[in-house]
Amino acid sequence: MKKTLSAMCLMLSLLVAFNGMAQDADAGKKKAKKEMKEAEASAKTAAKEEKKAAKDAAKEAKKDAKAAGDDVAKAEAKAEKKAAKETAKVDRKIDDKAAKADAKIDKAEKKVDAKVDKAEKKADKMADNAGLKDDKASKSKDKADKMAKASIKEEKAKPEDYKAPVDASMKGPNGEKVMTGPRGGKYYINKNGNKTYLSSLKD
Repeated sequence: MKKTLSAMCLMLSLLVAFNGMAQDADAGKKKAKKEMKEAEASAKTAAKEEKKAAKDAAKEAKKDAKAAGDDVAKAEAKAEKKAAKETAKVDRKIDDKAAKADAKIDKAEKKVDAKVDKAEKKADKMADNAGLKDDKASKSKDKADKMAKASIKEEKAKPEDYKAPVDASMKGPNGEKVMTGPRGGKYYINKNGNKTYLSSLKD
C-alpha cells in the first residue's frame, strides 16, 4: 500500500512538474512568437521606410537629372546660337573680301583693257603712218616711173643747154641735174653728152 501510494505521489509530482514545464514552455513560445511578430513588424516598417526613402531619392535624382538636362539643353542651344552667329560673321567677312577682290580684279581688267585699247590705237596710228609712208614711197616710185617713161628722145646737147635753169625738185635716173627748156620741157644731159627729155615738150 505504501509503495502504491509512494508511486502515485511520484507520478503526481511528475505530472505537476510536467504541467508546470509545459506551461513555461507555452509562455516561452508565446513570448518568442510575440517577439518574432514585433521583429517582423519592425522589419516591415524599416523596409517600408527604406523603400520610401529610395523612392524619394529616385525622385530627387530624376528631378536633378531633369534640371541638369535642361541646363545642358540651354547650354547647347546657347553654344549653337553663338556658333551660328560666329559662322555668319565669318561668312560676311569672306563675302566682303571676295567682293573687294572682285572689285580689284575688275579695276585691273579695266586698266589692262585701257592699255590694250591705247596700244591698239597706237598700232593703228603707226599702221596708218606706215600706210602714208608707203603711199609716199609709191608716189615717188610712180613719179620716177613717169620720169623714166617720159624719156622719149635723145639728142646731142648744145653749150646753151648746159646753161638752162636747173629744176632742183627732179633728178635724172643716175642723179643727173634736170634742166628746164624755154618751152617748159624737162631734160637732163647723160654721161655721153646727150640731151634726154623727160617731158614731151621740146625746147
